[in-house]
Amino acid sequence: MRWILLILCGLISAYAQASQLNNLLPPVRLAVVNSFGSNLSVRYFNGTVNAIAKAVAPRRLVVQFYDQEVFLEAAQNKEFDLAIASSGLTALMTDASGAAALLTIINSRTPDPNHANAGVIVVRSDRDDINCLADLKGKTVAVSSTKAFAGFLAVMGEIQAEGLNPNRLFKSVTATHKPMTELVKQVVNKEVDVAFIASCLLENMEADGVIPKGCLKVINEKKDENFYCKHSTRLYPGWILSAQPTLDSKTLRNIMEALLQLPPGKEEGSYWTVATDYDQMNLLLQRMEVRYLEDRTIGWMLNYYRWYFIVGCGALLLIILNWAYLAFAVRRKTEQLRKKVEENREYERENRKITERIEALEKAKSIGIISAMVAHELKQPLGAII
Repeated sequence: MRWILLILCGLISAYAQASQLNNLLPPVRLAVVNSFGSNLSVRYFNGTVNAIAKAVAPRRLVVQFYDQEVFLEAAQNKEFDLAIASSGLTALMTDASGAAALLTIINSRTPDPNHANAGVIVVRSDRDDINCLADLKGKTVAVSSTKAFAGFLAVMGEIQAEGLNPNRLFKSVTATHKPMTELVKQVVNKEVDVAFIASCLLENMEADGVIPKGCLKVINEKKDENFYCKHSTRLYPGWILSAQPTLDSKTLRNIMEALLQLPPGKEEGSYWTVATDYDQMNLLLQRMEVRYLEDRTIGWMLNYYRWYFIVGCGALLLIILNWAYLAFAVRRKTEQLRKKVEENREYERENRKITERIEALEKAKSIGIISAMVAHELKQPLGAII
């Protein structure tokens, strides 16, 4: 009996020490971009989170939801080790933080990992005045963030590809920093005219009864093989799992093995695989000139605004040259006027001298005349007296 008690005490002590040791291990931090709302995100990535939690054991897994803006800031500050985000947002994040893209998630409606995500332009079905991209002119638009890939950049790129100016097309573009489900509700409630969302979200909300089926229509709808959700733009890689350099290679390998062996989900048949074609996504980011917006150095600004700098420097040079010419012309004219004034003053002095001489001569002449008159008047009396 004594030995049994000793064994039990040893096991309890070992378990307590193991638990204490596990608590000392740093947790693995997983960031999930909350584009679709926490309810849809949790349902869609629940199996993924459970698989990662088992793969990183005995370390704890801490899951944090971010919006697009905060997600990029958190990546730069190394606030997470793993991330699940759209392909475009992941590209922006990896450029800014040095992370690496690993796996792509697909499902039965988006079976091609290279073409599993797109942007959608939704309006109310009763809006007969909005039927194409040109009809968006002067309309109010709601987006979750200007950093959202499918929910902003992909749509703006499509508008630009159609020959329209996305910066001058709309009356206003409001970044709400809310999940895209809220944007859809704003359109249904007539709070805004248009919303940009990611593909398959509209179908999920209709299937869940969040919005009436058919109450919204898709503008610039496209048809593609192996893609079974309504969309308004070309297709890009789906959502991506990425890893920061803060995660060790052994833990990362366990995570990737666990996710690649994870069976397809029951609801949508989603599973993780590998995407191989990022060319269209990179071309879009380069065309929209947003890939390096997070690193706004002097070199980036000189390159991004180079034509503005060239035009501004040219205008400044013209202003300086014009000022120098005007200053030279004014100085020359002033010198000419000074010389003219001196000449006029000299002429005045000469005229004054001549006038004084004339006056002196006239005085002398007057004295001579008076003297002659006096002499003439005195001549006769003096003659008579003599």
